Amino acid sequence: MLWFGKKNREITAFARSLAEEIFSNLPPNLIEKQNDTKDKKGARQAKQRFQSVLDDTVSHAKQFKQQNKLKVYGKAKFHLELTSRLKALGYDAKLADEINRYIMVRTP
Repeated sequence: MLWFGKKNREITAFARSLAEEIFSNLPPNLIEKQNDTKDKKGARQAKQRFQSVLDDTVSHAKQFKQQNKLKVYGKAKFHLELTSRLKALGYDAKLADEINRYIMVRTP
């Protein structure tokens, strides 16, 4: 396990910073606003913002994975750390898994 130490720290640090970036650009209350039936314009704007933040996140994750040449273990570590940090920041477990799955599917 000694030879994975440096890369593990980089993966953990990046996953946490990415989760915090998602949280700062997309707080949980904005996500709840997407389903607001009374304010349709606000819900539409919230959905657009949600999609743009996720697209930016996907591009950052893809770039990190390519630069660091992550293999199966590294990718699993990244996604596990991302999901756990999103849950710690206050996202619902189902939503955190959904965000993680979206990123996982769109990054090789």
